[in-house]
Amino acid sequence: MNIKKPKHISSERLILRPIVIEDLEVIQNYSIDTEWHRFLDFHTKESVEEFVTKAVNSPWEEHARFSIMFDNHMVGGVGLYIEMKEKRAEIGYSLSKNYWGKGIIPEAVTRVIKYGFEEMKLEKIFAQTDLRNTPSQAVMKKMNMTKEGTFRKHSIAQNKRRDIVYYSILKSEWENK
Repeated sequence: MNIKKPKHISSERLILRPIVIEDLEVIQNYSIDTEWHRFLDFHTKESVEEFVTKAVNSPWEEHARFSIMFDNHMVGGVGLYIEMKEKRAEIGYSLSKNYWGKGIIPEAVTRVIKYGFEEMKLEKIFAQTDLRNTPSQAVMKKMNMTKEGTFRKHSIAQNKRRDIVYYSILKSEWENK
């Protein structure tokens, strides 16, 4: 399946456009903040550059990564890490700390889930986060995702074993919400 990368998709307040290499500096600036990545592994300018370069250069049907534009500023990102054979994707999102609490991530995630189900023909979208990351879990719950389970000591971040919680939504559930 060859999926064409959109120029952008939009929601009420946001423009979501495919990530470009020029977004690197903004992403580096917000993601190396220690409070921002308190539930993730340490971020460095180099690791963020590697992430952005991979996102820009990956086939769209494998990694559909959007930059979030709010008031004409790039403030974060949301992406689908796709397993097309399985018709499923993991959704991931990030937002500059300066824009936390404004409802931007739920709005962006809603729009990308819709895109995933309608345009990419996915059947399941799931998300994961550190069990202590209650703001991220709140987004998953707002999306009417179902908690699938907690994987105890499942990952290592900042040199410590972490419990990871998974949520998901099926296309049929999304259509019936």
